[in-house]
Formats: sequence, C-alpha cells, structure tokens
Amino acid sequence: MNVMGILGFLGIGFFCGVVPLGFALILYFTQRKRGQVGSAVSKARSSEILDVIPGTELVRLQGRLVAPPNALDGPEDAPLVYLRFKVEIYKSDDDSSGWAGLTEKAHGVPFQLEDGSGTVWVNPAGLDKQLLGEGSVPNNDQISRACLLLGIDTNMLRGQLRYRIWELRGGQTITVVGTPVQGQSGVEVVHSQGQPFIVSPLLGSAIDSSITSQKGKARTWMLIIGIFGGSFLLCGLIGTLVNLIQSLTSH
Repeated sequence: MNVMGILGFLGIGFFCGVVPLGFALILYFTQRKRGQVGSAVSKARSSEILDVIPGTELVRLQGRLVAPPNALDGPEDAPLVYLRFKVEIYKSDDDSSGWAGLTEKAHGVPFQLEDGSGTVWVNPAGLDKQLLGEGSVPNNDQISRACLLLGIDTNMLRGQLRYRIWELRGGQTITVVGTPVQGQSGVEVVHSQGQPFIVSPLLGSAIDSSITSQKGKARTWMLIIGIFGGSFLLCGLIGTLVNLIQSLTSH
C-alpha cells in the first residue's frame, strides 16, 4: 500500500483545505453578525434626547459629547473620555510574514450627550470597536501617554511596530445607538446583552455604510477562502482515493 502517497494527499486536504475552510466558517459568522447589527441599527428609533424613555427599544441619538470632571486626560477644551490603543508587530519567518497583534487596550468613562433638547448619560463600556472609525497614527507623545493611561509596559514595544489610536473627546459630535435605562444620575444609554451598542464619531448614514462595508468584506473573503479551501480539500480526497484504489488493485 502506498502509505506515503495517501498520507501526503491527506495532509494537503487538511492543511490546504480544512484549515482555510475553518477560517471561512469564522468569516461566515462574522458577516452574519454584522448583518444582524445592521438590521438592528436600521430599526433603532432616531430620537431627540428629550424624548428618550428608559426601558424602550434601541434609540439612535446624535449630539455633542460633554466630558465629566473625571475625564481620562486633558486638555481642558477637549477632555479625553475614551481611548483605544492598538499595537501590531511585523513577524517574518521561513513560512510566512506579516503584521500580528502585539497588544490592544481600551478604557473609557461615562459622559453626557447633549443635543439642545436635553442631556443623557452614556456609558461607553462594551461599545462596538469596529464602528469607531479609522482612528489615526499617533505621534511619540501620544504613544507614551496612551501607554501610561492604559497601563501598557513600554519595554514590550520592541521590533518593527505600527500603532493605531482612537479617541473620543469633549466637544465632538457623535452618534450613539444603545438601550436607555434609568441610572442613579438620570437616564443612561448603555450596552444591553444581545443588542448592538455604538458610540462613534461617524454621523448619519456613515454608520450604516460602514456596517454594510464590513459585512461585504467579510462575505467576499469568506467566498475566496472557502472556494480555495474547498478546492484543495476535494483534490486531497480525490488523491487519497486514487492512491488507495491503486494500492488495493496492485495486489
């Protein structure tokens, strides 16, 4: 029996077929989740803050961010209320190379949103990070400050690195989509289990367009990787079957 030939094709089927299909499955659930988020956001009730009632369905608000006294950082004219910081490192070996995540941390404090009709508290915990926009490339001072605020050891920042930072500051006009509840200080908009929660500098239709784009990209890559993996899996199985038949008929 041609054991080596059979094992070789089984290996091709697994590494070049099953593994990519696993990634395609992850992308399937990703695009499905983004579709659910898009559907829920499109049904969220656009409202003025004055009309927000605790316990109702998802609401969609747009207004000016008002920072609390316990903001994460200054300056006074634009206090920082939410910070996300991501670091990637370039890795290269004999088999592959590319950017990989090194560290990512985020932190925020509750703030107020006002739109002229009233104010409401927003707790950014649990916000959808994929809808924070593109972010920006920080300078050295911003990198050092982010590491200090988020408790990141700067000694780990070695090698070929790239950085991305996202900030929400007082005075910004933002979109909030979430669940209104009654809090200790009044009405709050928070993350509710199973519901989307968006706190984003993206305004108007830009939110919906971003969700649609994310869903489309996940779907496209799912199809590309799925077809690639399926083709190699089929080739591996056919090669295994052919070798097995040849081995059995040769005796």
